[in-house]
Amino acid sequence: MTNLTRHANKAIVVVFALLFSCANITEEIYLNADGSGQYLVYTDAVSTTRTMMMGMMSSIYPDASEDSLMQVVDAQLWEQFPAEVDSIIDFSSRVPDSIKNDPAKKKYLDNMEMFMKGSRAEGYLNSGMRYNFNSVEELQGFNDFMSENQNATSGQMQMDLPQMEVSYTYDGSTFSRTANMGDSFEMSDSTMMVLGSLLQESKSRLILHLPRKAKDVSTDQLVEKTGKDVTYEFDLIKVMTGEQSTDIKVEF
Repeated sequence: MTNLTRHANKAIVVVFALLFSCANITEEIYLNADGSGQYLVYTDAVSTTRTMMMGMMSSIYPDASEDSLMQVVDAQLWEQFPAEVDSIIDFSSRVPDSIKNDPAKKKYLDNMEMFMKGSRAEGYLNSGMRYNFNSVEELQGFNDFMSENQNATSGQMQMDLPQMEVSYTYDGSTFSRTANMGDSFEMSDSTMMVLGSLLQESKSRLILHLPRKAKDVSTDQLVEKTGKDVTYEFDLIKVMTGEQSTDIKVEF
């Protein structure tokens, strides 16, 4: 086993520890005219792990070519994933009784499910959560619930990361989202170094599926506007450090 391979084996262990909290994150919102819809948030474990492993390996072997690193990374990467998967993950075992026995909180759990879907042939493995909401106000409530109960619902991550306060508004023809980092958050030099290495190319993407064709949209970080679909993309490390806003507004 070469040094590259040994380090790739170690790197993938570290990456999996961070994968579901620090990754290429995609959010999708399917919005109906009456304000109901579906919210999804997920990561592609394959592309995310590859990106993070490449960042880690290139810092260890700065003189190695990208092709040689990619060959080693991919060889180790594909040993970790099943050839095909399409499953719903039992979320209830992760949730304490204090939440499950609270009707105000349980209503959010009842409309939420964890999923994993993808295949080696298609080259992706999405793992995440979807939530069906009856109104944008309910989506707001769900977001607040997840933020308030993050440790109980998504597990502990042994790193201090910033939390965002997200707000949604909808008046029938305009949808907006604003997000603010906590003012008290400070990132240590060691945390910044780790994040800078692992997340140097990681992105956060927001895809809106609107009930009608998009007209006017905010243009900061806009990637695509096609018919009823609008896509924004953000640099994850800049979002986490507060350097880049994820606020959006669309009219339709």
